Parts: sequence; structure tokens; C-alpha cells
Amino acid sequence: MKGRRNQWIVLFALMSFGGQAAAENISGTYVGKSSNSAFLVQVVETKDGQLTGRYEEVILQPTGKIDDNNAIIAGAVNGRTVVVTIKATEFLVGGIVASGTIDGRALHLTGGGNGVNMTLNLLKSDEADFRTQVAALTRQQVAQHDIKIAADQLVELKGLSDRMIAFATKADALLPKFAPAEQRYRDITRRIRGALAREQSIYGGGQASVARGQISVAINQTAIEGSQLHDSVQSSFRDIANDAGQLASEAKGASQFCRESHQSNAPLPAVVGPEAKNAVCRQYFDAEKKFRQKIMEMKVAFVRIEAVWKIEGQAQDKIVKASDVEVR
Repeated sequence: MKGRRNQWIVLFALMSFGGQAAAENISGTYVGKSSNSAFLVQVVETKDGQLTGRYEEVILQPTGKIDDNNAIIAGAVNGRTVVVTIKATEFLVGGIVASGTIDGRALHLTGGGNGVNMTLNLLKSDEADFRTQVAALTRQQVAQHDIKIAADQLVELKGLSDRMIAFATKADALLPKFAPAEQRYRDITRRIRGALAREQSIYGGGQASVARGQISVAINQTAIEGSQLHDSVQSSFRDIANDAGQLASEAKGASQFCRESHQSNAPLPAVVGPEAKNAVCRQYFDAEKKFRQKIMEMKVAFVRIEAVWKIEGQAQDKIVKASDVEVR
């Protein structure tokens, strides 16, 4: 109810209107306008001074919602004095009683009821004038909606840029780990190859057989370290690849959003449009460039370490099998 009450508390700038010496028929359409509202009063005066008609108000709320309320008018006019009741059961159960004056083309009404106050200063016009203002409010609503969407898009774009930077930071932390992992693959191969040589140098049964078995177990355990390391590398790459895929998918729409605001002859990232969008799009293009670069570096590093593992992993499998043969 509070929101509806505020709709009725409408204050317009006072206007100067020339008075008329004699009363005239009040019948007609009266329109009031402001930057966020439009008001319409249509009344018909009978010979005995009775009034009937309708009231309509269209108000663009700060939230972007347009309220369109209609009511029935009944009342009377005596000379220049006007008294009316404005009632619509859907939002004015008890109605509003308002009084005022008709002064030439101007209709002034003030009143209240049910905790609602209203002040209307209207000019005689036609309904087309009212509808023109309503259309302007609708366009204003659309513009506000577009502004909100654009603002939301900038927030999302800023978030995407931040996540791309976070991705680049994560990649920077992971990339230096590839070279040591490659070296560990080689070290494991070297260690178990040396162990196989010791195993093969031991002849005979009894304790010699036990010693060969112990070496074989150590070879298998060490080879498992290599497999576990490989699994860890693949898992890390899958995680970062999944992140990259999600970001790359979102980047398609984001890039289009920013590029649509560029002049065809302007180099990136010189963006046409509000400075806020300029700044966010520039940040995005910088983040995207780093993001793409890190994706490429990660792919190169992973291809390299997989090539190393292919060689070392196969070598380790052969050594493990040879070791098992020696035990048997």
C-alpha cells in the first residue's frame, strides 16, 4: 500500500495561468505530465453541474516498473469550484475526495483519503497528448532496462576478466612443475634400470633368489611412482583444460560484446562508447590475451611431457617385465 500511496503524492511545478471572469463548461480532457509520470482526467458536466468521468495515472517507478492505474470520477462543479471523488476498488477502497478550481484551461485538484494525499495540476488537452507522454515513459522504461542489462553485462565481463587472470596465475604456477616432472620420469627409469642390472648380476638360489625378489619389489614400487606422477600430471592438466574450455566458451560472447562497440577502422582495444565500458573492455582484451597465451603454453608443455612419458613409461614397463622374469 505504501508504494501505491506514493503514486498519488505528486507535486508539479506551479504554473501561471490566466483566470477567466466567468465560469465555463468543465467538460473535456485534462493532462498532467512530469519526467516519470502522466495523468489524465476526463470529465463530462451535466446541465445541473454534476460531473462524471475517469482518471488514469501512469507512473514509471525507480525500479523500472510502470504502474497504470484507472479510477472512476464523480462530483460536481459550482462556478470555478470543483469537488470530485476518485475511486477504483482495486487500489482505492474508500476513494479519494479532492477539490479545487477550474481556471481557464487549468484544473487544480488537491485532496486525500485512506491515508493517501494527492495534488494535481492539469492542463486542458486531449488524450493523444496523454498517450504521447505514456509512450515516452515506455521508451524511458526500455532505456532503463537496456542500461541495467548493459550494467549487468559489464559486471559479468569484469568477472570473466578476473577469472581469466586467475587462470593465467594458476597456469604460471603449474608450468614450472612440468620440467621437474619430466626429470623425475627419467630419474625413475635410470634408477630401476640400475636396479635391474643389480638384480641380473645376482646368481644362484637361496638368499640370492630372495635378494633378487627384494630388488624386483623395489623396481615395481618405483615404477608405480612414475605411473602415479603421470596420473597427477594428467589430472592437473584436465582440471586446467576444463577451466580453459569454460572460459573460452564464455569468451566468445564477451569478445563479440566488446567488438561490436568498436569503429571498423579503430585498432583494438579502442572502444567506442561510455568510458566505463571502454575500461572494462580494455581490461577484458588484456586478460583474454594472457589467457590465450597461457593456454598455448600449457598445451605445448603438456605435449612435451607426454612425449617424455611415452618414452620413459615404455622403458619402465620393459624394465618391470624383465625384473619379473629374473624373479621367476
